[in-house]
Amino acid sequence: MYIGVVPALDLSPEQIVSVARDLIARDGLDRFSMRRLAAALEVNPMTIYLRFENKEALLDAVAAAGLADYEAPAVDGAWADQVLALAVSLRHHLLADRATLRLVADGDQLTAGLLGALDRGLELMAEVTRTPAEAVDAFRILFWHVVGAALVANTFETMPGSRGGLDTALADAGERYPHLVAHAPHFGPLDGDDLFLRTTTQLIAGLRAGQEATP
Repeated sequence: MYIGVVPALDLSPEQIVSVARDLIARDGLDRFSMRRLAAALEVNPMTIYLRFENKEALLDAVAAAGLADYEAPAVDGAWADQVLALAVSLRHHLLADRATLRLVADGDQLTAGLLGALDRGLELMAEVTRTPAEAVDAFRILFWHVVGAALVANTFETMPGSRGGLDTALADAGERYPHLVAHAPHFGPLDGDDLFLRTTTQLIAGLRAGQEATP
């Protein structure tokens, strides 16, 4: 962890971002502040503002740095296995730095930070599509599936799949949802990792089948 004394005049934006990432990883995003960052660097807060206009600008740089760390895996084997390896590694990267994901303000920022994933994904999709536009569409489907799975990964206990919450909800409104009542006994514990593997495998198979079926 890089936290220590840096002469104020020699303090670079990259050093500030590095320490900010360490603090966020250690203490959480909610506890992060420019004053706490300045204390960690042992500089006056104004020193940081000379490099970053405001906290939002700094956090944008933190998000960009976290996303840019991702390196797409080079995996041999069947096409589907290579796509699955890319999806799993990208989700793992996003989950390992959940704070970075929370900092991403929009899809454009996320896309710009994950050029390695985009390049590798488009390379793979180009193998089974007929035009560049089709490759882009196919990868967008996979990409946002992965990002969405990472965003909701910490909510699986309260999503459909938690029998207790479902039973409570249906106690007062069960008659309105007959299909849900009929299937409720089959809802059980939900493993996010297992669900991701199963849904991603099905999605990849669907992407390939859809392309093969296109005249």
